[in-house]
Amino acid sequence: MPILEAPTPPGPSSIRRSPRKSSTSPVKTPSNRFNGFATSNSMQSIASSSTMAHEMNGHHSDEEEYELERIQTDQEEEDAMSEASEEDEPYPDVHVEVRLHPDSRVQDSNIEYKVKDHIIEYVAVLNLGEYLNGWEIDPDLLAHVQQIWVEEAAVRSINPKQANFQIYVYRPQRHEFIEDFNNELEDYDDEDTVTAGSMRTLPSIELDGLWQTLIYADNLKSRLLNFCYSTTFFSECLVDSNIIAWNRVILLHGPPGTGKTSLCRALAQKIAVRMRESYPRAKLIEINSHSLFSKWFSESGKLVQKLFDTITKEVEDDGQFVVVMIDEVESLTAARAAAMTGNEPSDSMRVVNALLTQLDRLRVRKNVLVMTTSNLIDAIDEAFLSRVDLSELVPLPPPEAVYSILKGCIEEMMRKKMIKERKLLEYQRASVLTGFWEGQTNKISRYSGGLAALAKKCHELQISGRTLRKLPVLAHTTKLSGNRKRTLNDWIKAMLDIVQQQFQPPVKTSLVIANETSNGNGVVKNYHSNGHSHSRTKSVDRSQVGSMVAMEGGKDIRDE
Repeated sequence: MPILEAPTPPGPSSIRRSPRKSSTSPVKTPSNRFNGFATSNSMQSIASSSTMAHEMNGHHSDEEEYELERIQTDQEEEDAMSEASEEDEPYPDVHVEVRLHPDSRVQDSNIEYKVKDHIIEYVAVLNLGEYLNGWEIDPDLLAHVQQIWVEEAAVRSINPKQANFQIYVYRPQRHEFIEDFNNELEDYDDEDTVTAGSMRTLPSIELDGLWQTLIYADNLKSRLLNFCYSTTFFSECLVDSNIIAWNRVILLHGPPGTGKTSLCRALAQKIAVRMRESYPRAKLIEINSHSLFSKWFSESGKLVQKLFDTITKEVEDDGQFVVVMIDEVESLTAARAAAMTGNEPSDSMRVVNALLTQLDRLRVRKNVLVMTTSNLIDAIDEAFLSRVDLSELVPLPPPEAVYSILKGCIEEMMRKKMIKERKLLEYQRASVLTGFWEGQTNKISRYSGGLAALAKKCHELQISGRTLRKLPVLAHTTKLSGNRKRTLNDWIKAMLDIVQQQFQPPVKTSLVIANETSNGNGVVKNYHSNGHSHSRTKSVDRSQVGSMVAMEGGKDIRDE
């Protein structure tokens, strides 16, 4: 069904104006004649000189005054048009990603039209951050489409008739093709050869959907995606990078298990989908930073050169976008710092200097992005940090993000019929029920409150996102093994038990040193923490217990 849209009202630019004479075009005037004879060339030259002298004295001809008035009028009209366009609030962009069957040969434009037509005609309220349902009623979409994802935004839902749709159609690779390259300059048949990196073609079926599973606060994913848009925009505008500088380098740092590596891969997949119109092809090259050091002295720098020769060859294809990912980049910069102190061979410094040089050469390419990750940002050398455009902390997930991760795990088990399907509240409503969730008679409130209590407990214990996704398996292994189908209440309680048993820190031992004023000897007594404080209590690490025992002459203080 064709899309019915209101015709666009004509703007000021569509109003036809009568052509005006350009200031550069000659002005036709009648021939100068005197007594029927044409004026001589010398007389015309004298007249021209007189006119120029007249204008230099601050006088303008009528033609110049007309031209200045025309320029001023045009400028006022352009300013008015610009102000009017700024006052009109455009509809927000809604990004829709349509994944086709790998063997589909339908034109992308046809699918874009069909998807937009279906949403406007059949969807009254479009939920963002969810997979679109109901499109299967269209036989053309059913024959070619696998799934339709509506990207999340600042709002949860929107009226489709008040949205500016950005639709991206893509086909993932049917078979994953990952090419590995080793860390040797020659093709040696050596068991000790380590893979220096890998290269995969995008979009990848393995990475598809990874972006949706990564949940962070403060719009981290949006900032990363906007950075890619901005650098591409500046490059396509041919901005001089010597005046406005950018290096196309991103650094993600934070504690282990927060999803930094997964976020790099998901961003590469997202770029391949979103920028497909400008770059029909895309590749992800992952570099193993530990393998950049050769066992042969002085060969590490050459190895880096060989690796980046491969990258440069891929980047030379202007129709291909290349994402280079260097995981655990602090291992390189830490080796460089050690080399500067003389504790490491100079070959370590060579490999890092070679890496920095190659990054400088990549900055002139408009179709490349370098993403790096680190668990220890303090160990990263300043020379590398100065090349980073965007440095983002990837912290442990806050309670709301923990709840979303756990909720996603529960909903996946519901889709696979492992748990009876139940509706769960959003975190804002569920968080107020954490203190009394077990006494709720309403099952939705009970389950949502219990899941929120679990999320808060995980946040208190600083459990990483990687571990959070293991909780259902650990709960089933320890508490719910068997063929009997369990309720959602059983799963929540089992995961709470696992968190308290396996991730609760052990009770600390407090050693109280009582100074006996009568004999001047210190008597060491043992107390177990019970939540009470003591003015003379001193917390001591367990590794210090042995030395304190020795100070007491071999006296066992553990059971005092």
